[in-house]
This record gives sequence, C-alpha cells and structure tokens, in this order.
Amino acid sequence: MNKVSSKDLKIVKNPSMEQIEQFQKLIGGENDIKLLKETMNDNYHLYLLCHKADSSVVSGTQSILYKSLNPSTPDFQTFGLSYQPDNVYHLLPHLLCEMSTDLDSVQMNSGGCVDSKNSAVWRKVLHTKVRGPTYYVSSYKRDEVFNPELEWENVAVVKKFNEVPSEDVISYDNSIFPYDRKEFLLAKFKQGFGRVAYDKSGKVIGIGLVSFEESSGTCDIGPIYCDHKNAAQAIFQSILGELKDLNYQEIRVRCSDKFEESATWIRPFLRCRHEMTPFGYIKFNRVIPDGLQFSKVFVNSNPSSAPC
Repeated sequence: MNKVSSKDLKIVKNPSMEQIEQFQKLIGGENDIKLLKETMNDNYHLYLLCHKADSSVVSGTQSILYKSLNPSTPDFQTFGLSYQPDNVYHLLPHLLCEMSTDLDSVQMNSGGCVDSKNSAVWRKVLHTKVRGPTYYVSSYKRDEVFNPELEWENVAVVKKFNEVPSEDVISYDNSIFPYDRKEFLLAKFKQGFGRVAYDKSGKVIGIGLVSFEESSGTCDIGPIYCDHKNAAQAIFQSILGELKDLNYQEIRVRCSDKFEESATWIRPFLRCRHEMTPFGYIKFNRVIPDGLQFSKVFVNSNPSSAPC
C-alpha cells in the first residue's frame, strides 16, 4: 500500500454526518462518536484526514474535554480512537499536533488510552510521559460464560437502571471519575443493560453496564464500578439473567494491571480458562489526575473516551 502524501489530504475539524459515518465504517464495530457529539457538545472534537479531491475520509482521532467537578482540580482532556491505516500512519503526528495546538492540550492535564503502535507519537506530541494502568481485554464465546446463580455477601439488592433514580448512577460515577459526563453516561445506560447495587442500608455500592453491539453480536462489559468484588459479581449475574434471551455471540471484558480483582472477579462465570491480551496503556502528560479511583474500577468504560 503506497503512502498518501500530505499535499493530497486536508484536516477536517467539523466533519459532516456523512464523513462521520464514513469514519465509523473504517474503524468498524460499534462506537460512541454520535453519542459523544450529542451529549458532550462543544467539549467533543473529532478531527478527520480527508482527500482534498472528494473529501472522503482516510483516518482520524478524537478528543474530549471533561470539566472538573472539583473547583480545586483542573479540567481533563482525553484523546483516543486514533484510526491510522499504514499508508497514512506517518501523518499521525501532523494530525495530533494540529489538534493539540488548537485545544492547547500541552498546557492542560491531558492523556488517555493508547496502543503500543501509537504510544511513541503520543509521547512526542502530547508529552504523555506519566504512565497509568495497562488495560487487557478478554473475549469469551456465549457457551463459555454461564450464570452460577450464587448469592453474594454484602449485597442486599441489585436493581435495573430504569428502576432507580438516575442520581444514584451519576453520584457513584462522580466518586470514581470526578468530571462531568452526566448526559453521556445516562444515555449509555439507557441504551444498554444497566444495574445499580445497594447494601442493606440502601447505600449505592456499585454500578454496572453491558452494551450490545448488534452489528458484531458482541456484548461489551463496562463500566463496572464497585466498592467490592461481590457487588461487581452480583451486578454481572443480574445482567446475565437478562442476556439469556439475547442473540449475542461473544462477551468482551477489560481489566487493569493496577487492580488485581479487576482480573479475577469474572472467573466464577467462566467455563474456560481466563486469558488476557494487552489492549492499551493509560498515559498522562503531567500527573495522574486527582480523584480517579482505579481501585474500584472492575471494568473500565470505553477506553477511547475516558481513562477509567
């Protein structure tokens, strides 16, 4: 595949819906681009490299500015979803540099999840020298996952998202990721299979979500944020009971090297060996932002849109 010259391309900073749909087809599978654009509004940015001749899309990347909920903590900007075919990979520094300059990213707290291929470019352009967790991904066929129908200690009840006040979900999310993404998170929970776990006193001890990608037949677990492992397991068991009537082919889950229980919580549900493949690295340009509670992240949210 011949390299594409930069003189034949242009950066589109406000892509049309047609161009967004082209990019979505290029990256494949389900993604949150349209949902992020609708819910994060001017804080969401998608830059696309397009042919000058016909404006067709060849690659792109996104960034989201999260407003801090703590007046003493700076805002946080995350990067992700970098799709760069081999014939335009050499232009990724140019694309990222343009975006980071426009958004003044180097002067802010910024970072995100990056794979090994793009890590060096991020380090050069975004100065992401501070390393956070490494994420791993596992995929299991439908017949490799089962419902053990166990009772979990310290969990009084697990309720469906539509049975609880939305504030229960948002407040708990804010305790894990103290930045404003209320509208985005609620939209995700409305689209998927969401749960909230409570203890005997009625306190929220965890939230969880499984999203179904109809095009691929894949159920994507995450986020699952909980006070303890039993809450994560109770949430997933409750969701599994609802998934039995769904025509899914595979379940996908992620875990972190910084939190051992993020890897082990799912084992009671598996009929096969638990295997993990490196997925990406969380990198920051300054420090790991204050308030991120990685010790309660049993499964992270979509890594292309947030670090946890």
